[in-house]
Amino acid sequence: MAYVSMKKMLNDAREGSYAIGAFNIVNYLTAKAVVSAAEDLNVPVILQTSVKTVKQFGIEEFISFLRPICEMAKVDVAIHLDHCTDIEYAKKCIDAGWSSIMFDGSKTPLKKNIENTLIVKEYIAGRDITLEGEVGSIVGVEDDIVVHANDAAYANKEDCEKYLKETGVDFLAPAVGTAHGVYKGEIRLNYDLFKEIDSISPVPLVLHGGTGLSDEMFNTLIDLRASKVNISTAIKIAYCDSMYEYSSTHRDEHNPLTLDDYVYKKIYDLAYKHINFFTLRKGSVNNE
Repeated sequence: MAYVSMKKMLNDAREGSYAIGAFNIVNYLTAKAVVSAAEDLNVPVILQTSVKTVKQFGIEEFISFLRPICEMAKVDVAIHLDHCTDIEYAKKCIDAGWSSIMFDGSKTPLKKNIENTLIVKEYIAGRDITLEGEVGSIVGVEDDIVVHANDAAYANKEDCEKYLKETGVDFLAPAVGTAHGVYKGEIRLNYDLFKEIDSISPVPLVLHGGTGLSDEMFNTLIDLRASKVNISTAIKIAYCDSMYEYSSTHRDEHNPLTLDDYVYKKIYDLAYKHINFFTLRKGSVNNE
């Protein structure tokens, strides 16, 4: 199909009461596995890249192998820079060819968050690149961005309304009780707050911290029009655990290709279950 921005896929998802899976891939193998799963389900998908991962490879090197995967895919694929707090780094990724950017100014006061988001918004003006913003602070660790439980802050309707009106972002990630990383203790989601924010938002809402949510939680939030669901930690766990599983049971085998095949299948299965559940609303993600 095409290498695209997220605009059409998320607007369609919002209208159709389903969600698009956004997976934080870490290399060629994970990217290829996620796209292959989406192709087999014939639905669009988002490849998310953390700033930390991009820096590990280098901007030009990373996009040089990601973009061909998208351009040759049988479904629409977007490449999204996740949780970027550095305006200049966001600009470099924009210039290199990312089709979507999340500028994360959530740890700054609302006024500063708006000011910085506008700098990125103005930089992408006239280009087919979409922009995601965040209001409120989501607890946990994502790409070395640490928010302790005591510092977490739910978004509120008034701040979201002001942010949306003044920035004109394409998508909004409001903090409603989800967390980055592995959940510890009871998960307390504020569904009413999510519904309130959606009611005043002219753009699709994004759900961060998807790993560890139950099927019921996913279903409720997607019914409330969460249009993009981020899955990061589950990819990392599947990648590392599958590599350990294979290596520990094949001690006399030293074949990187068979190891890669095993890891690829585990990532594919994980992505397939999530995409199937989010987009087609079938089966279970088995993600608890």
